[in-house]
Amino acid sequence: MDSHMVLYRGSLKSCNYRCSYCPFSKKPLSEKELEKDREQWNAFIGAFRANSRRLGTGALMVVPYGEALIHPWYWEGMAHISMLPWIEAVGAQTNFSFSLEESLGIFEGAGGIREKLRIWATFHPEMTTVAEFAGKCRQLRDRGIALSAGAVGAPKNLGLLQALRRELPKEIYFWLNRMDGLGRPYTEEETEACLTIDPYFLRELMPPVAKESLCKGRLFVEGDGRLRLCNISQALDRCGRRRCTCYLAYGGREEEWNRMLFGTYPLFRIPRRPKAVFLDIQGTLIPDEEGNLMPGKESGNPSVLSKKDRIPAAVSAGLEGLFRDGSLLFFVTTLPLEDGIRRCKGICRFFSGGVFAGGAHIVLEKDGEKKEKVIFLKDSVLQALEALKNIFSCRLLVCKKDGKAYKATLLRSAHKPWKMQEMEEVLLALPDKDRKEVRCFVEGNCLQIVDAGADKAAGVRILCRWLGIVPEETYAIGDSEEDAGMVKLCGKGEGTGEERDGFV
Repeated sequence: MDSHMVLYRGSLKSCNYRCSYCPFSKKPLSEKELEKDREQWNAFIGAFRANSRRLGTGALMVVPYGEALIHPWYWEGMAHISMLPWIEAVGAQTNFSFSLEESLGIFEGAGGIREKLRIWATFHPEMTTVAEFAGKCRQLRDRGIALSAGAVGAPKNLGLLQALRRELPKEIYFWLNRMDGLGRPYTEEETEACLTIDPYFLRELMPPVAKESLCKGRLFVEGDGRLRLCNISQALDRCGRRRCTCYLAYGGREEEWNRMLFGTYPLFRIPRRPKAVFLDIQGTLIPDEEGNLMPGKESGNPSVLSKKDRIPAAVSAGLEGLFRDGSLLFFVTTLPLEDGIRRCKGICRFFSGGVFAGGAHIVLEKDGEKKEKVIFLKDSVLQALEALKNIFSCRLLVCKKDGKAYKATLLRSAHKPWKMQEMEEVLLALPDKDRKEVRCFVEGNCLQIVDAGADKAAGVRILCRWLGIVPEETYAIGDSEEDAGMVKLCGKGEGTGEERDGFV
């Protein structure tokens, strides 16, 4: 099994904290049980070092039932794993109930590479104070160690959690887990309070339907060697659950949204925080199965706008998180601006413009100001296309700005999609002087024509220049060949220094 990320669950079921709600605080382990845990962990480390490269594994995370990092052998094992050249990240969940100086000393004394270390720290209000917990977070941050911090979003503790958020450095993400056993939905006021702490909290309130095909990139390993798909499944080959009800389940699914929000290894729960995000509309913001009933897809023809077009709640939750966390969002679509806005009216408040009409219309709206660029078609191109309508049995639709055309669509009936050979014939029918001045692409029953210099990647470059950022600081998602250049342009893989090959 090709496992992008391995999570070691182990058999350790004890904790040095005594939280009233936690079963693992009730059972201290004997010396014999601790020795068994150390033997199992060391055996796992040996197997991991021998096999992880062959399996394509890039990261290891310790996700124990109890508290592992109070035991020195876990720090030593993580150090040994961090030295493997093909491993990009190694880390653990912890309650922070140990001396950071001593533990980091063990890690670095065993050869551990600090830059690869990742810590997921959970605040337990019954056992520690805001000042103590925030102080340890700052200590790790000051040592250059990547971490996230969080707590259960218990309504009764919201004041305390807000105080902790204020104490933490802004760059440290403070997540909230949904409180199981609350017995009622969160109120609007409670939800908003949680969102001021964790901008991605809405994702906790809408667990996705379980889908085993999305769980192949991770592997959970028990202390006795048993393998599972994730922490809430019972086997390697099946899930058996209706929904992915916790972050370790839904955050590790092989979905581009998870990688966009939380990087190459999203289960560490450390946000990527791109400065700008570029999103295709149909197929990305609106899944094809939800609304693309006709092959026109993003043609801009009102007849292909299905009444079922809608933004899934999970997508809206991710957008809200990005928006609250400070990323600028942009539509990137072959639709003209008006049609793109109409399809996405429920989420437009998150966006600062975009690239429309396949790159022919670029809009930036920021800080109350608007910047715009339109790449127009030559009149001779439109005249030639007008003459081709009868030859190819199609209609000519034209998008205009200030009376000038910037995109043309040769539209056929839905049951007669364009063939690539026919697109070549249209190009050959254009005057010689205009043939190299245009770019044509097919979307089902629509043949789209824009200026040769207009495409999604070029539009993204213009927006980046206007914003004063570089494409490597951004992220893009799209699902068609039209998106391939944009996706390749934006963002880089975590830890590799290489451009992502995209998601198309």
